[in-house]
Amino acid sequence: MHYTINLVRTARQDEKKGEQKKFMTVVMLLICFGVFFLSLLFSGIQILMMESQLSEERDKLEIIETEYRRYKATQTIIDKADIELLDTLQHNRIFWTKKLVVMAQYLPENYWMTEFGYNKQSFDVEGYGYISKNQEQLITMDDYLNQVRSDTTFNDVFKNTYLNLAERKDEETRERINFKYSALQSR
Repeated sequence: MHYTINLVRTARQDEKKGEQKKFMTVVMLLICFGVFFLSLLFSGIQILMMESQLSEERDKLEIIETEYRRYKATQTIIDKADIELLDTLQHNRIFWTKKLVVMAQYLPENYWMTEFGYNKQSFDVEGYGYISKNQEQLITMDDYLNQVRSDTTFNDVFKNTYLNLAERKDEETRERINFKYSALQSR
């Protein structure tokens, strides 16, 4: 029996296996480098997107800070002006409802106020009334103004009240008096 061993074939098979291993190593290496480059590319894109988002947010923050500084500057001016106006209103306010109630409360029977106005110094009232049979319209007006003058709700602001006009203006069938008076604000 005679055995022959072909060492060339075994060497060739070993070479083929070595080449396959080498090829598989190169393929694996290329795949790894491909994955590595893809991950670098993906990371780079993500970083660029985050940087652009940060840049946009910084721009928005800068705009908001600028607007806030501008608001703060105008708020200080507005607040000072508002406080001064509020102080003026607090010190110079007049509770008109109470004043009008006093004027209406003492108004004689058959007398009406037709117009009133205020111009920061003077409170002017116009009206008319029907003359009684005794023709005591001036006494009636004087009594009315004295009652208004003596009421503390009215005279706390308006210290001086003057009759400006009392004139007779008859209607067709009724005798009538038109009157105007002014109440001056005390300082």
